[in-house]
Amino acid sequence: MMGNTGLRGVSGLAADYRIIACIPALAVLFDYSMTLIFSGGREMLLRFEFSPLVRYAVEHDIVAVYLLAMMLFYYGLAFGALRLLRPTGLYRFGVALILLVAATHVLGGLSWVVRSALYSYVVHGVSVAAIVVALAAFGCAVLRRPGTA
Repeated sequence: MMGNTGLRGVSGLAADYRIIACIPALAVLFDYSMTLIFSGGREMLLRFEFSPLVRYAVEHDIVAVYLLAMMLFYYGLAFGALRLLRPTGLYRFGVALILLVAATHVLGGLSWVVRSALYSYVVHGVSVAAIVVALAAFGCAVLRRPGTA
């Protein structure tokens, strides 16, 4: 079995990177489902959707293909990253980052229901938190291996 040096204190579902990798893919499915259901129609979606990729997919009637591609992309990226981070001390950062990205998508999908400027700021705040976690993980990696950077 692979070394578990990066898994000290991590147990249960968080220790299984294959399960954690499913979470952002499901969050994207939730986000885009909520967007399509509650946006108020094609014109509203094209006018108010934040993501230019989603707007492009709607405009060109390729939403199903785009959604499947995004789900596979998120799963593949999360799976690969966590698999690489598993034997390191950065695994927890990876799990936290993936969960924050997933939370951003879930909150983003709900923004079509809430429709509040304050709520939009909260969603952006979660995105900023994900960036902070990524920078902290990078800083931790550099500090742990200063001779190899």
